[in-house]
Amino acid sequence: MKTLITLNSKHKYYTMLAFLIFLSCTDNSMELNDLGINVEEQHQSLKNKIIDVNEISVSANGDDGNIPSNTLDGNLNTRWSSKGRTGKYITYDLGKIRKIDAIRIAWFKGNQRKTFFQVAVGNSTSSLTTILNRKSNGSSGNSNGFEFYELPDTEGRFLRIRGFGNSSNDWNSITEIEILTTTSNGSTAVIQVPSRIQAEDFTSQKGTQTEATSDTGGGLNVGYIDAGDYLEYEIDVPETKDYNFEFRVASLNKTIRFDVISNGNRLAGISKATTNGWQNWITTKKTIRLNKGIQTLRLLATDGGWNINWLEIKEDQSNPDPNPTPGSSPASILGGLKNWKLNGYSGTFQLGASNNGLTYVDKTPNLQTFSNPEWFYTDGTWTYFKAYPGNPTSSGSGNPRSELRELTTNGNANIYWDGTTSKEHRMIWKVKVDRLPQSGKVCFGQIHDKTDKFDDVIRVQCQGDPFQTSGEITLRINGYVTEVLEGGGKSVGKIRIGEELYYELTYQNSVVKLYELNSSGSRVKTIFTSKKAAAKENYFKAGCYLQSVKGKKAKGPNDFGLVGIKELKIFH
Repeated sequence: MKTLITLNSKHKYYTMLAFLIFLSCTDNSMELNDLGINVEEQHQSLKNKIIDVNEISVSANGDDGNIPSNTLDGNLNTRWSSKGRTGKYITYDLGKIRKIDAIRIAWFKGNQRKTFFQVAVGNSTSSLTTILNRKSNGSSGNSNGFEFYELPDTEGRFLRIRGFGNSSNDWNSITEIEILTTTSNGSTAVIQVPSRIQAEDFTSQKGTQTEATSDTGGGLNVGYIDAGDYLEYEIDVPETKDYNFEFRVASLNKTIRFDVISNGNRLAGISKATTNGWQNWITTKKTIRLNKGIQTLRLLATDGGWNINWLEIKEDQSNPDPNPTPGSSPASILGGLKNWKLNGYSGTFQLGASNNGLTYVDKTPNLQTFSNPEWFYTDGTWTYFKAYPGNPTSSGSGNPRSELRELTTNGNANIYWDGTTSKEHRMIWKVKVDRLPQSGKVCFGQIHDKTDKFDDVIRVQCQGDPFQTSGEITLRINGYVTEVLEGGGKSVGKIRIGEELYYELTYQNSVVKLYELNSSGSRVKTIFTSKKAAAKENYFKAGCYLQSVKGKKAKGPNDFGLVGIKELKIFH
């Protein structure tokens, strides 16, 4: 069974072609007033989708120098004008066959005179059918605002406005028009989440076409996709939280790339390798956070050459925030942490309160036995570091953290070591990133310098989508070694949310290196090698250090960064 969506029969949603019609003689002023039969509130209640005017072409059988394209420029001070009570018209090519349902027209001096017109629709300009005839009774004659005209549902590519002058003179002058359409398959209802949505059940689209599919279930898929094309769907989300998205896609020889956008806000980017066939279908998955309520979900192609059969939005069944294990000590998982201090918090966590109810603590007391489920805890295997936007932080940073800072061997004082000598300073850690905050950025290891010049020497961090809890993310190197020495942060590969990483960070002879280790702890890959940086008062840090959230508050209970570490060793 192909169609699994729930339709809401109480509402009818239209796709709006963005251009207005306006008939005028001399004056171009316009005031949009409420009407009895065509109030502006009615326009808002239709939940229309505006079709890009770049998809529309326009022509006319005459003008006085005010050309037809003026009717598509969104400027009420320009117009198309043609004089005559017979045979004058302007024609809009809608780019493809659409089901036209209604029209809204604003007439110049509409509160002083009636304008006489007809609306005709057809699949070619030689086979137009009149679907609205106001040649005799004309417009209302009592408003300068939009007048709404219900039309019989009619499919057609071309829409023509025939002008017959007005009750004062012979001029036909058109400025802009709004044409309301449904999709070609008549799918105008809001889709209730969770649901599977057939790709062809869009409420609006640009540039795509449908075709028969050989995928399981048969029916149609959407194809002929180029960069910049899009599909839009009206969805109703029951609550704000993470949802699991699945996309059924295929391509002949190109990487499948598109963005997921809600009400104009980019939520995620999808990138999937070619399937080596237009009908070789795979399902790719992504966890995406949606806000509660009715919204427009857009799939925007960032590259072309792929097909889509359906998308499905499911309840998120993952548990990216593991429950703390009662009686376990986070420090014990990491060898006791005698030579580390925790940059953390004190107080009772209250999301949304000032500083989320917390006070920043540079050195957490009794670290060997300390645990708190809101920023430092263990599940018995991993020690977790958790930080929310809006948490307080140190005076030298605007970004919150739950992070370990290296101390001397006995743990009595801060340590500072010289990275310019032949002595190799090493930090080895097994780490994973389980969740990204609203910025999509978390640092999980760094070398810090005491001086402002080199602060931070290096930050090993990741970058993905806001609130991401699964899938691929980018491994990044930031800090002095890239932002100063190379002119900007540097991407050095891909990792996955929840993937166990075994890394070694070193500093020797003024050169910083990041290595990937195998299961036995041997170096198998050099991920990054820096240019020379002569920092002499350094220390290691590891944990969860949010990036790019300075001055921001958490957007909800799931807006946090979460990093797990299960091995942490320092060598000097």
